[in-house]
Amino acid sequence: MTGEETGGPSGKPWGGRFSEPTDRDVEAFTESISFDKRLWREDIEGSRAHARMLRRIGLLSEEELGQILTGLDKVAEEFSGGTFPVRIEWEDVHMHVEKRLVHHAGAAGLKIHTARSRNDQVALDLRLFVRREAGEMAVSLEGLLRQILLRAREYRDLLLPGYTHTQQAQPISGGYYFGAYAERFLRDRNRLLAVVGSANLSPLGSGALAGTTLPIDREGVAAELGFSGVTQNGLDSVGDRDFVADFLHALSLLMVHLSGWAEEWVLWSTREFGMIRLPDRLLTGSSMMPQKKNPDILELVRGKAGRVFSDYGALMTLLKGLPLSYNRDLQEDKERLFDALDTTRACLRMMTLAVEGMRFEEKGVAEILKGTELLATDIAEDLVRDGVPFREAHAIVGRIVAEAARKGCTLESLSDADLKSFYDRFPPGYASSLSLRGSVERRSHVGGPAPETVMRRVDALWYELFGAEPGGAPPR
Repeated sequence: MTGEETGGPSGKPWGGRFSEPTDRDVEAFTESISFDKRLWREDIEGSRAHARMLRRIGLLSEEELGQILTGLDKVAEEFSGGTFPVRIEWEDVHMHVEKRLVHHAGAAGLKIHTARSRNDQVALDLRLFVRREAGEMAVSLEGLLRQILLRAREYRDLLLPGYTHTQQAQPISGGYYFGAYAERFLRDRNRLLAVVGSANLSPLGSGALAGTTLPIDREGVAAELGFSGVTQNGLDSVGDRDFVADFLHALSLLMVHLSGWAEEWVLWSTREFGMIRLPDRLLTGSSMMPQKKNPDILELVRGKAGRVFSDYGALMTLLKGLPLSYNRDLQEDKERLFDALDTTRACLRMMTLAVEGMRFEEKGVAEILKGTELLATDIAEDLVRDGVPFREAHAIVGRIVAEAARKGCTLESLSDADLKSFYDRFPPGYASSLSLRGSVERRSHVGGPAPETVMRRVDALWYELFGAEPGGAPPR
């Protein structure tokens, strides 16, 4: 069967209206098969469900349905086996699948496009793709969360300096530190699950924009494909890429969190901080300096975040000026989607390996804690308990901190006499009661760093994600 028989001189499925073939440069400029071939599984999955629906409404015979389903199986084998012929004049993945279907199924294959347009077809493919990939990314995040919660248990009692403005602020524990990242990545997981929901309506049946006069069964196709329902307006459905934007938004926030953590560990792994170390298998060296061990994976995670943000920005710029309904501009959404997905997936894998392999340099951390002023807020709050207005207490402790700096000692090294020279109602023995561990343990309110509070939350998260009994040790 020739192109002219199915599409006039242009050989295109839409070629009946045209009097000459498409210019080759135009074909090269407008093709999308070079990247949208990634959607072949979704395209074939949707075509199978569509063909079964056409049979149910009497537009295909049982024999034709069998020929189409067998033909689609052969097309899938060609794609998965890498033997699929790519031809730019076939434009996109949809026409490639259809052309090869006709090759394998004969005349029956010419009926597959009954009651659908490439407009609702690509919208379907993208929804299937985003729904699957967002769900798989959420599962991958659970792998990172597992490692985070294991580290929280392992370092539950390790004292750390907590920072604001990259300046030492208050004492915390390793459990509290990892718990903070657990909360961030739990939100990322939940955003990805919300993306699964936002993509979970079938647009098939919208046609080019206004549906079809044929008696299609949209709900039946949606149910077969696992959708929760169907979209309600074809004019909107074929041009809707909100679910893609939702996905890239979720990926961008995930990269914000991965990048910020990578930056922190780049700093903490330096000799100046000396707080963490990564195993050699995750580090690289210098071609010139033999002593170097470089945390390149962390630096690349930090750098690749900007790539994902630019993909998100490019998508939003693409969408911002489009009139209803479908416009060819939307072809450009896929490369942004695929790049952001692949980049984020790789970065998530690297950070999961980093969390699994990291260890705190406990001696280095202890050395840092010897020269801190982390108990200043505790002293101010103790003054408040004694009736001192907070602003006045803040000023008193500021002067105490200055005195400790002048003496070159920590706050907990000051004597009762030293403290009473700034506030005469400090109780006897107050100086000896000050300790970093005591500071952490006193903050037992919900959201605080006290060990029992932290571990209750860790247990609850573990139970929510992995089903272990609350309070039970997670499997190793």
